[in-house]
Amino acid sequence: MRRTLVLLALCGAPAPVAAGDGIVLTLALGKTVDVEVGNAIGWFCDDPSLVTAQLLTIREVNYWRVSGEKVGTTQCRVGTDLGRASFVFDVTVKRPTVKRKR
Repeated sequence: MRRTLVLLALCGAPAPVAAGDGIVLTLALGKTVDVEVGNAIGWFCDDPSLVTAQLLTIREVNYWRVSGEKVGTTQCRVGTDLGRASFVFDVTVKRPTVKRKR
């Protein structure tokens, strides 16, 4: 057992991340943003119903394109390959603010 834990630590197994420890990303409902994620590949979110996302490669750099689909908060990891970059995002989808005319 101990040997397995040491091996995982040396291989760069992703560390558990507590809620609130990720990169803050706030989206308006229905809006899309592109976030540069280096050579990261693969992604998942705790609540995938809140976002629609995909990875794009532009000039040999990967971008995580994410859109707000439902109001709420979720944590997403971009980069599921242990040998590549990995990012954790605390994603909040909010209702768009309405500017009142005066």
